[in-house]
Amino acid sequence: MFLNILQVVLGVFFIFTGTTIISGKMAKEFKRFGMPSFFNFLTGFIEIVGALGLIIGIWMPIVAFLSGALLGSTMLVAALTLVFIARDPLIKALPATVLCLLSFIIAILSY
Repeated sequence: MFLNILQVVLGVFFIFTGTTIISGKMAKEFKRFGMPSFFNFLTGFIEIVGALGLIIGIWMPIVAFLSGALLGSTMLVAALTLVFIARDPLIKALPATVLCLLSFIIAILSY
């Protein structure tokens, strides 16, 4: 039950953030990291596909595993980018780190 709730909550969250990224509202952040503009679409697309996978994964655990691993890896890269490329304080990477851990927890528990 806990796992299903976590999948839905993270799924809804990543759909929201993925659409926000695709819309270009975070374009300045990606530019600040030195990333080409297509990373906006790519990152948003990964988040939306992963989010849908988390929700579908309630009925198909392998999909939850793959989606959790994909989103966990994406959030790990996001946290590392904030700390090492953007040189932001560690606290700014905390949300991405928490999302990374929660996504990997879904992947592990779905396996």
